[in-house]
Amino acid sequence: MSHFTKVKTKIKCLVTLRKALEAMGYSIKEGERHCRGYQGELAECEMVIDTKASYDIGVVKTAEGYELIGDWDMLEVRAGIEQDSFVGELNKKYAYYRIMDEVAKQGYEVVEETEDEQDVVTVRVRRWS
Repeated sequence: MSHFTKVKTKIKCLVTLRKALEAMGYSIKEGERHCRGYQGELAECEMVIDTKASYDIGVVKTAEGYELIGDWDMLEVRAGIEQDSFVGELNKKYAYYRIMDEVAKQGYEVVEETEDEQDVVTVRVRRWS
């Protein structure tokens, strides 16, 4: 029997989270506040990530930011979404967009961006005075 499991994250900004999810090919179910799990079980959440399957991933607000909630066993079976790889990619994309937002906010311009074989992204920026 499957069940909902929460995954802690360092996500604090829903706007940046949306950018990261879009970059991964996911969308948000606008207006939806319940995430679907095993046998129609529902979990309340702030935002629902559309997995294109009968199981969802929810975003739950906590005192420290946001957590992800989902029936990860069934998400892997029904949607091909494996928890560790999904969360790992989301954290990477989220960090990238947080940095890019901060770079722009502080008046810097991206001059060069590279990604190596280990998927490490290097960004070179400059600011004209």
